[in-house]
Amino acid sequence: MEFSYDNYIKASPDERLNLFMSTLAITNRTPEYYINWEKVIRGTKKFELELNTLNYLIGKSDIYNESFNLFTKQPELIKTIPSLIASRDIVLDILSLDENYNMEFQQLDFKNINTENIKKYVDFCEDSGLLSFLKNNANRSLVDYVYGIEAGLDSNGRKNRSGTIMESILSKNVDKLCAQLDLEHKSQATASYIKKKWGITVPVDKSERRFDEVIYDYRSNNIWIIETNYYGGGGSKLKSVSGEFINLNNFINKSEQNIFFIWITDGKGWNTAKKPLSEAFEQIDYIFNLEMLKEDFLVNLFNIKKTNYKK
Repeated sequence: MEFSYDNYIKASPDERLNLFMSTLAITNRTPEYYINWEKVIRGTKKFELELNTLNYLIGKSDIYNESFNLFTKQPELIKTIPSLIASRDIVLDILSLDENYNMEFQQLDFKNINTENIKKYVDFCEDSGLLSFLKNNANRSLVDYVYGIEAGLDSNGRKNRSGTIMESILSKNVDKLCAQLDLEHKSQATASYIKKKWGITVPVDKSERRFDEVIYDYRSNNIWIIETNYYGGGGSKLKSVSGEFINLNNFINKSEQNIFFIWITDGKGWNTAKKPLSEAFEQIDYIFNLEMLKEDFLVNLFNIKKTNYKK
Protein backbone atom coordinates (compact mmCIF):
# COMPACT_ATOMS: atom_id res chain seq x y z
CA MET A 1 0.00 0.00 0.00
CA GLU A 2 1.33 3.43 -0.90
CA PHE A 3 2.01 5.50 2.19
CA SER A 4 -0.50 8.34 1.90
CA TYR A 5 -3.26 9.80 4.00
CA ASP A 6 -6.01 8.84 1.53
CA ASN A 7 -4.92 5.21 1.36
CA TYR A 8 -4.46 4.99 5.13
CA ILE A 9 -7.81 6.46 6.09
CA LYS A 10 -9.72 4.28 3.58
CA ALA A 11 -7.96 1.05 4.58
CA SER A 12 -9.36 -1.65 6.87
CA PRO A 13 -8.36 -1.57 10.57
CA ASP A 14 -5.88 -4.43 10.00
CA GLU A 15 -4.31 -2.67 7.03
CA ARG A 16 -4.03 0.58 8.95
CA LEU A 17 -2.46 -1.25 11.89
CA ASN A 18 0.14 -2.90 9.66
CA LEU A 19 1.04 0.42 8.04
CA PHE A 20 1.23 2.06 11.44
CA MET A 21 3.51 -0.68 12.80
CA SER A 22 5.79 -0.53 9.76
CA THR A 23 6.40 3.18 10.26
CA LEU A 24 7.10 3.32 14.00
CA ALA A 25 9.84 5.76 14.98
CA ILE A 26 13.08 4.44 16.46
CA THR A 27 13.11 7.38 18.91
CA ASN A 28 11.43 10.64 19.83
CA ARG A 29 14.47 11.95 21.69
CA THR A 30 15.18 15.47 20.56
CA PRO A 31 18.39 17.09 21.93
CA GLU A 32 16.31 18.65 24.73
CA TYR A 33 15.47 15.15 25.97
CA TYR A 34 18.87 14.52 27.52
CA ILE A 35 19.08 17.28 30.09
CA ASN A 36 16.99 20.15 31.39
CA TRP A 37 19.64 22.82 31.88
CA GLU A 38 17.19 25.32 33.37
CA LYS A 39 16.41 22.84 36.15
CA VAL A 40 20.09 22.06 36.70
CA ILE A 41 21.00 25.75 36.95
CA ARG A 42 18.03 26.48 39.21
CA GLY A 43 18.95 23.61 41.55
CA THR A 44 22.54 24.82 41.83
CA LYS A 45 21.94 28.57 42.07
CA LYS A 46 19.63 27.95 45.03
CA PHE A 47 22.66 27.32 47.29
CA GLU A 48 25.42 29.09 45.35
CA LEU A 49 26.37 31.42 48.20
CA GLU A 50 26.35 28.63 50.80
CA LEU A 51 28.37 26.29 48.57
CA ASN A 52 31.01 28.97 48.03
CA THR A 53 31.23 29.35 51.82
CA LEU A 54 31.67 25.58 52.21
CA ASN A 55 34.70 25.72 49.93
CA TYR A 56 36.47 26.75 53.15
CA LEU A 57 36.34 23.11 54.29
CA ILE A 58 38.09 21.66 51.25
CA GLY A 59 41.38 20.04 52.27
CA LYS A 60 41.10 20.82 55.99
CA SER A 61 43.06 18.29 58.04
CA ASP A 62 40.83 18.54 61.15
CA ILE A 63 37.70 18.61 59.05
CA TYR A 64 35.31 17.24 61.69
CA ASN A 65 35.95 20.09 64.13
CA GLU A 66 36.20 22.65 61.34
CA SER A 67 32.77 21.53 60.07
CA PHE A 68 31.29 21.58 63.55
CA ASN A 69 32.52 25.12 64.18
CA LEU A 70 31.39 26.36 60.77
CA PHE A 71 27.92 24.81 61.05
CA THR A 72 27.54 26.16 64.58
CA LYS A 73 28.29 29.69 63.38
CA GLN A 74 26.27 29.35 60.15
CA PRO A 75 23.66 26.57 60.57
CA GLU A 76 21.96 27.55 57.29
CA LEU A 77 24.90 25.91 55.49
CA ILE A 78 23.53 22.54 56.60
CA LYS A 79 20.72 22.93 54.05
CA THR A 80 23.23 22.22 51.29
CA ILE A 81 24.03 18.69 52.48
CA PRO A 82 21.25 16.85 50.56
CA SER A 83 22.52 18.47 47.34
CA LEU A 84 26.10 17.43 48.16
CA ILE A 85 25.06 13.78 48.61
CA ALA A 86 22.79 13.75 45.53
CA SER A 87 19.49 13.55 47.42
CA ARG A 88 16.24 15.22 46.44
CA ASP A 89 14.87 14.51 49.93
CA ILE A 90 15.36 17.20 52.54
CA VAL A 91 14.15 15.09 55.47
CA LEU A 92 16.17 11.88 55.70
CA ASP A 93 15.26 8.74 57.63
CA ILE A 94 18.52 7.08 58.66
CA LEU A 95 19.42 3.68 60.04
CA SER A 96 22.64 3.61 62.06
CA LEU A 97 24.58 0.54 63.23
CA ASP A 98 27.11 0.62 66.07
CA GLU A 99 30.13 -1.67 66.45
CA ASN A 100 27.85 -4.36 67.90
CA TYR A 101 25.40 -4.02 65.00
CA ASN A 102 22.74 -2.50 67.23
CA MET A 103 20.28 -0.54 65.11
CA GLU A 104 19.14 2.99 65.73
CA PHE A 105 16.66 4.94 63.61
CA GLN A 106 16.76 8.71 63.43
CA GLN A 107 15.43 11.48 61.26
CA LEU A 108 17.40 14.50 60.10
CA ASP A 109 15.57 17.57 58.85
CA PHE A 110 17.72 19.64 56.47
CA LYS A 111 15.08 22.32 55.98
CA ASN A 112 14.28 23.16 59.59
CA ILE A 113 17.73 22.88 61.14
CA ASN A 114 17.92 21.67 64.74
CA THR A 115 20.51 24.13 65.99
CA GLU A 116 20.53 22.40 69.39
CA ASN A 117 22.11 19.31 67.88
CA ILE A 118 24.62 20.35 65.23
CA LYS A 119 26.69 17.31 66.14
CA LYS A 120 24.12 14.95 64.58
CA TYR A 121 24.49 16.71 61.23
CA VAL A 122 28.27 16.64 61.39
CA ASP A 123 28.21 12.96 62.39
CA PHE A 124 26.01 12.24 59.39
CA CYS A 125 28.45 14.09 57.11
CA GLU A 126 31.29 12.00 58.53
CA ASP A 127 29.47 8.65 58.38
CA SER A 128 28.20 9.28 54.84
CA GLY A 129 31.76 9.94 53.63
CA LEU A 130 31.10 13.57 52.77
CA LEU A 131 33.77 14.91 55.14
CA SER A 132 36.33 12.47 53.78
CA PHE A 133 35.50 13.63 50.26
CA LEU A 134 35.89 17.29 51.22
CA LYS A 135 39.17 16.60 52.97
CA ASN A 136 40.85 14.26 50.47
CA ASN A 137 39.17 14.45 47.07
CA ALA A 138 37.39 17.75 46.50
CA ASN A 139 39.80 19.89 44.54
CA ARG A 140 37.52 22.42 42.90
CA SER A 141 34.55 24.66 43.60
CA LEU A 142 31.62 22.92 45.27
CA VAL A 143 29.33 24.94 43.00
CA ASP A 144 30.84 23.12 40.00
CA TYR A 145 30.53 19.82 41.88
CA VAL A 146 26.82 20.37 42.53
CA TYR A 147 26.29 21.30 38.89
CA GLY A 148 27.49 17.79 38.06
CA ILE A 149 25.25 16.23 40.70
CA GLU A 150 22.21 18.15 39.47
CA ALA A 151 22.93 17.07 35.90
CA GLY A 152 23.10 13.45 37.02
CA LEU A 153 19.90 13.69 39.06
CA ASP A 154 18.16 15.30 36.11
CA SER A 155 18.75 12.16 34.04
CA ASN A 156 16.19 10.43 36.28
CA GLY A 157 13.54 12.66 34.71
CA ARG A 158 14.13 11.41 31.18
CA LYS A 159 11.39 8.80 31.34
CA ASN A 160 8.73 11.44 31.99
CA ARG A 161 10.42 13.81 29.55
CA SER A 162 9.64 11.46 26.67
CA GLY A 163 5.93 12.18 27.09
CA THR A 164 6.58 15.90 27.40
CA ILE A 165 8.49 15.84 24.11
CA MET A 166 5.52 14.18 22.38
CA GLU A 167 3.26 16.92 23.73
CA SER A 168 5.69 19.54 22.44
CA ILE A 169 5.83 17.91 18.98
CA LEU A 170 2.04 17.74 18.88
CA SER A 171 1.70 21.35 20.02
CA LYS A 172 3.97 22.60 17.23
CA ASN A 173 2.01 20.63 14.64
CA VAL A 174 -1.29 21.93 15.99
CA ASP A 175 0.01 25.52 15.98
CA LYS A 176 0.93 25.11 12.31
CA LEU A 177 -2.37 23.44 11.45
CA CYS A 178 -4.54 26.06 13.17
CA ALA A 179 -2.62 28.93 11.60
CA GLN A 180 -3.13 27.41 8.14
CA LEU A 181 -6.81 26.61 8.53
CA ASP A 182 -7.99 29.36 10.89
CA LEU A 183 -8.87 27.04 13.76
CA GLU A 184 -8.79 27.63 17.50
CA HIS A 185 -6.97 25.35 19.92
CA LYS A 186 -5.98 24.91 23.54
CA SER A 187 -3.30 22.73 25.16
CA GLN A 188 -4.13 20.83 28.37
CA ALA A 189 -7.79 21.78 28.20
CA THR A 190 -10.37 20.32 30.56
CA ALA A 191 -14.01 19.53 29.78
CA SER A 192 -15.05 22.49 31.93
CA TYR A 193 -12.77 24.82 29.93
CA ILE A 194 -14.24 23.55 26.65
CA LYS A 195 -17.77 24.11 27.94
CA LYS A 196 -16.99 27.64 29.11
CA LYS A 197 -14.95 28.62 26.04
CA TRP A 198 -16.89 27.01 23.21
CA GLY A 199 -20.19 25.93 24.78
CA ILE A 200 -19.69 22.23 23.99
CA THR A 201 -20.12 19.49 26.58
CA VAL A 202 -17.45 16.79 26.29
CA PRO A 203 -18.34 13.52 28.03
CA VAL A 204 -15.25 12.29 29.85
CA ASP A 205 -14.20 9.17 31.73
CA LYS A 206 -12.25 11.19 34.32
CA SER A 207 -13.74 14.42 35.68
CA GLU A 208 -10.46 16.35 35.78
CA ARG A 209 -8.88 14.86 32.67
CA ARG A 210 -6.71 17.31 30.75
CA PHE A 211 -6.54 16.73 27.02
CA ASP A 212 -3.14 17.23 25.40
CA GLU A 213 -4.69 19.31 22.62
CA VAL A 214 -8.21 20.43 21.74
CA ILE A 215 -9.01 21.97 18.35
CA TYR A 216 -12.21 23.90 17.66
CA ASP A 217 -13.67 24.84 14.27
CA TYR A 218 -16.06 27.76 14.82
CA ARG A 219 -17.58 27.32 11.34
CA SER A 220 -18.83 23.78 11.86
CA ASN A 221 -18.83 23.79 15.69
CA ASN A 222 -16.61 20.69 15.64
CA ILE A 223 -14.33 19.77 18.53
CA TRP A 224 -11.29 17.51 18.11
CA ILE A 225 -9.75 15.90 21.18
CA ILE A 226 -6.11 14.81 20.71
CA GLU A 227 -4.04 12.69 23.10
CA THR A 228 -0.42 11.67 22.59
CA ASN A 229 2.24 9.39 24.11
CA TYR A 230 5.39 7.46 23.23
CA TYR A 231 6.58 4.03 24.35
CA GLY A 232 10.17 3.09 23.59
CA GLY A 233 9.88 -0.05 25.72
CA GLY A 234 7.19 -2.66 26.15
CA GLY A 235 5.33 -3.87 29.19
CA SER A 236 1.91 -4.66 30.57
CA LYS A 237 1.10 -0.95 30.75
CA LEU A 238 0.57 -0.79 27.00
CA LYS A 239 -2.49 -3.01 27.23
CA SER A 240 -4.09 -0.73 29.79
CA VAL A 241 -3.14 2.34 27.72
CA SER A 242 -4.99 0.93 24.71
CA GLY A 243 -7.98 0.17 26.90
CA GLU A 244 -7.96 3.67 28.36
CA PHE A 245 -8.10 5.36 24.98
CA ILE A 246 -10.70 2.96 23.63
CA ASN A 247 -12.86 3.92 26.62
CA LEU A 248 -12.19 7.61 26.08
CA ASN A 249 -13.12 7.29 22.41
CA ASN A 250 -16.34 5.52 23.35
CA PHE A 251 -17.24 8.23 25.87
CA ILE A 252 -16.68 10.91 23.28
CA ASN A 253 -18.73 9.04 20.69
CA LYS A 254 -21.72 9.08 23.05
CA SER A 255 -22.05 12.80 22.51
CA GLU A 256 -24.66 14.03 20.07
CA GLN A 257 -22.41 17.01 19.33
CA ASN A 258 -19.61 16.95 16.79
CA ILE A 259 -16.75 15.75 18.97
CA PHE A 260 -14.00 13.54 17.55
CA PHE A 261 -10.97 11.78 19.00
CA ILE A 262 -7.45 11.50 17.60
CA TRP A 263 -4.72 9.41 19.22
CA ILE A 264 -1.12 10.11 18.26
CA THR A 265 1.26 7.49 19.61
CA ASP A 266 4.56 5.93 18.65
CA GLY A 267 7.55 3.90 19.82
CA LYS A 268 8.96 0.43 19.29
CA GLY A 269 7.29 -0.63 22.51
CA TRP A 270 4.11 -1.22 20.51
CA ASN A 271 5.82 -4.23 18.90
CA THR A 272 5.25 -6.01 22.21
CA ALA A 273 1.57 -5.08 22.41
CA LYS A 274 0.21 -5.48 18.91
CA LYS A 275 -2.96 -7.28 20.02
CA PRO A 276 -4.32 -4.56 22.34
CA LEU A 277 -3.31 -1.97 19.76
CA SER A 278 -5.24 -3.87 17.08
CA GLU A 279 -8.32 -3.63 19.31
CA ALA A 280 -7.84 0.13 19.41
CA PHE A 281 -7.65 0.27 15.61
CA GLU A 282 -10.98 -1.57 15.45
CA GLN A 283 -12.70 1.21 17.40
CA ILE A 284 -10.70 4.44 17.00
CA ASP A 285 -10.84 6.03 13.54
CA TYR A 286 -7.82 8.28 13.82
CA ILE A 287 -4.57 6.79 15.16
CA PHE A 288 -1.40 8.37 13.81
CA ASN A 289 2.33 8.11 14.52
CA LEU A 290 5.20 10.59 14.10
CA GLU A 291 5.88 9.59 10.50
CA MET A 292 2.26 10.34 9.72
CA LEU A 293 2.54 13.75 11.37
CA LYS A 294 5.65 14.37 9.29
CA GLU A 295 3.67 13.50 6.14
CA ASP A 296 0.90 15.95 7.12
CA PHE A 297 -1.80 13.36 7.86
CA LEU A 298 -3.22 15.71 10.47
CA VAL A 299 -3.36 18.60 8.02
CA ASN A 300 -4.95 16.35 5.40
CA LEU A 301 -7.58 15.21 7.87
CA PHE A 302 -8.60 18.78 8.68
CA ASN A 303 -8.41 19.95 5.10
CA ILE A 304 -11.06 17.37 4.22
CA LYS A 305 -13.20 17.57 7.35
CA LYS A 306 -12.73 21.09 8.64
CA THR A 307 -16.08 22.71 7.81
CA ASN A 308 -18.71 20.13 7.04
CA TYR A 309 -17.91 16.98 8.96
CA LYS A 310 -20.95 15.86 10.94
CA LYS A 311 -21.77 12.74 12.84
